[in-house]
Amino acid sequence: MRLDKELAGTFLKREPDGSSLMGVSLAEADGIMFLCPKCYAANGSSRGTHRVLCWFRGKVPDTLDPKPGRWTPSGTGLSDLTFIPGAPPMAVSVLLTSGCGWHGHIVNGDAT
Repeated sequence: MRLDKELAGTFLKREPDGSSLMGVSLAEADGIMFLCPKCYAANGSSRGTHRVLCWFRGKVPDTLDPKPGRWTPSGTGLSDLTFIPGAPPMAVSVLLTSGCGWHGHIVNGDAT
């Protein structure tokens, strides 16, 4: 499912007070929030679908929720965003350990 269409993806900038500014560019972003693809498919729409938050590596401290994951983004925006391995090698998949348990990848703007 497309981050820029069905999943209503938006880039976030974390402010010093802990709040988040939505709708920034990938270059400015500290993370991304999007509708859960598993729950979107099960619900048939955004109604009742929770959101997934992924902070980018080196942008938000590892001690802040959600944790422990941090991802390395590649691309120019929502339409081609891909989570790539960082150095040292790191996992690129997203695993929700609570709730629905979605496990997937972000590749070329798709959440699979």
